[in-house]
Amino acid sequence: MIKDIVVRDAGGKGLGVFALRQFRKGGFIFRRRYGRIVANTSVDSLTREDRRHLCELDYARSAVLLAPGCYLNHSCEPNAMRSGVKVLAWKRVRAGEEITIDYRLNAFGSRRSRCLCGSASCTGQITGDFFSLSPRQQRDYLPFAPRFIRLEYRRRTAS
Repeated sequence: MIKDIVVRDAGGKGLGVFALRQFRKGGFIFRRRYGRIVANTSVDSLTREDRRHLCELDYARSAVLLAPGCYLNHSCEPNAMRSGVKVLAWKRVRAGEEITIDYRLNAFGSRRSRCLCGSASCTGQITGDFFSLSPRQQRDYLPFAPRFIRLEYRRRTAS
């Protein structure tokens, strides 16, 4: 049982994950759980709800996330970062604050969706691809990115 967070209404974003206590920068928040792993070629056969809660594992597979991790909302200025199944505080998270991540960390392709984060740097649209991030963000996020993204980054930046 996870006692330091709660899932509740996050306005127009639907449900969100909120801190019940403060987390220091770098602190462990909780561990995400997978319901099942599916081939990316069969994603279209999933229910609409399962497709909303996907996390790319590599170019061939995605995981359907279970609660509470499936309710982490995107922010262009996240306060948390995922590293594998761990969710860590990217910066200090105050009690009562929504815990957000950047969906682009382990994403690839050109899928676009509307962004509702409202942060100062928000463009109103999420391009679901790690390489749509600025070069600085890519470098900052790289230690948290899954292996397949790190390998692709090295391939793209090799001189």
